[in-house]
Amino acid sequence: MFERNPKVFMPILFPVNIDTAAALGLLIKHSYTNVILIYCIWLMRKVLVVLLAFLSLQPVYAEQRPVLEWCLDDHPNWHNYPDDGEPYGLTVDLMQLIAERANIEIRFSPKIPFVRCLLMMKNGQTDLMTSLNYTDERSAYMHLLPYDTAKPEVLFLRAEQHDIQYREQLFGKTVILVRGYAYNAELAEIIGRKHITIVEATSLDMAFAMLLLGRADALIGPAQSSINVLSSNPRYDQQFKQASFALPFKTLRQVNLGLSRNSPHSHLHKQLQTVIDSLIAEGLITRFRYDKEAAKNE
Repeated sequence: MFERNPKVFMPILFPVNIDTAAALGLLIKHSYTNVILIYCIWLMRKVLVVLLAFLSLQPVYAEQRPVLEWCLDDHPNWHNYPDDGEPYGLTVDLMQLIAERANIEIRFSPKIPFVRCLLMMKNGQTDLMTSLNYTDERSAYMHLLPYDTAKPEVLFLRAEQHDIQYREQLFGKTVILVRGYAYNAELAEIIGRKHITIVEATSLDMAFAMLLLGRADALIGPAQSSINVLSSNPRYDQQFKQASFALPFKTLRQVNLGLSRNSPHSHLHKQLQTVIDSLIAEGLITRFRYDKEAAKNE
């Protein structure tokens, strides 16, 4: 009869790092079935250790390319956000370039109104916003990273009104401002609040409606947003004109990218500013914000 020799099978059943004497003792004490079971348990433990070590590396890898949410709405000519598609436009192209340079990924939020995006930024419920004017209030809850010069506000009149060519022609008139909009800090001094009556509208669309109904003599609004409102409302077609008087601001404000201070990615603000500064130095901000716009309108 064939005699089982534990010394022959031992090198196969046990790795070399298992003590030989202990293995021999196991072979003598237990049947081959139990030995194989013990070996399988040992092997599974080793595999589990390796698997846990691998999984522990995954968060480190994920953080190498963090995902930041960009809160945005439909802002024609800069970032269009159709109801049935992804955002597109000049600012979208620019943000994708910034993301590539900064080694981050950007996720679009659903289409969210501007004011609600500000509240979400304040509460740390989203990460990024673009096309922001600076205010001390906003700076308290977001890092404001300048990347362009803002267009100055514009004075609008009804189409049938006499033109306004200089400041004194505003005296004694009623002027509409949009509540919540961050106007240039020099505006109050330029228009002379002691000489005019200021009324506020809850939105830019409401402001134009008030002007159209004759509830005021003029409206001061943001340049591009005003164009967007007028072009999207047929009732405003050819009803308004821009006054010749250009508000003489001494300092033009900057357009900012906002990163929420309450975002888990708030620490990336220096990295993002470095990328933006390099794009400005290379002339790429001008290319994405203006050269593309000019080419589109040719």
